[in-house]
Amino acid sequence: MIALPADMPLIRISRENLALCEPQWLRDMLKAAAKAADVPDWLADDVCKGIESYLKNHYPGTVIDLPDLFVRIKRTLGQLGLGDFAAQVNEAAPPVRISLPDLARRAGPGFELLFFELLKNRFREAADGGARRLICYGLRPCVKQLATATKWTVRCGRLETEIMAFLAHEHSRLADHLPELTLSID
Repeated sequence: MIALPADMPLIRISRENLALCEPQWLRDMLKAAAKAADVPDWLADDVCKGIESYLKNHYPGTVIDLPDLFVRIKRTLGQLGLGDFAAQVNEAAPPVRISLPDLARRAGPGFELLFFELLKNRFREAADGGARRLICYGLRPCVKQLATATKWTVRCGRLETEIMAFLAHEHSRLADHLPELTLSID
C-alpha cells in the first residue's frame, strides 16, 4: 500500500515528474488569482479548502495530471459564477522536487555520466511540463553514493563541485527560455 503525503494526489507534471500537491502552493496560486480578479482573500481561502477537501476525500486517483487539475479548478469557479477569478488562475506547475540520491541509485555506483544524463533529462522534462521551480535535494548522500564512499573524501568534494556546476549550467540554459525558472538545492 502506498501512503501519500497529506492524502493529496500527486500532480503529474511530465512523464517522469510528479509534484506534491502542497496546500501552500494551492493557496498562493488561488490568492494571486483572487487578488488579480479583485476577489476577497477569504473567498480564495474557502475555495482552497474546498479544492483540498475534494482532492483528499473524493478524487478517485493517486495522481492527477496538471492540465486536468486546472480544468477542474476553473470549471468549478465558473460554475460558482466566479469567471473572472477563474480567468486569473495562473497555470504554473507546483515546485518539482528532484531526488539526487534516487537518480544516483538509478545510475549505479560510479556511473557519474549516466547520473548527469538522468539529471539533465529530469530537468528538461520538468521545465517542459510547466515547472517554474525546481528543488534538488540530497546532494551529499548522492555524492557519497556515486563515489562509493562511506566517509567524505577529496573525491567527494570534487564530485559535489561538479554536480553544483552542472546544476547551475542546466539552470542557466533553461532560464534563457524560461526566465521565471528558479532552482534551489537542499
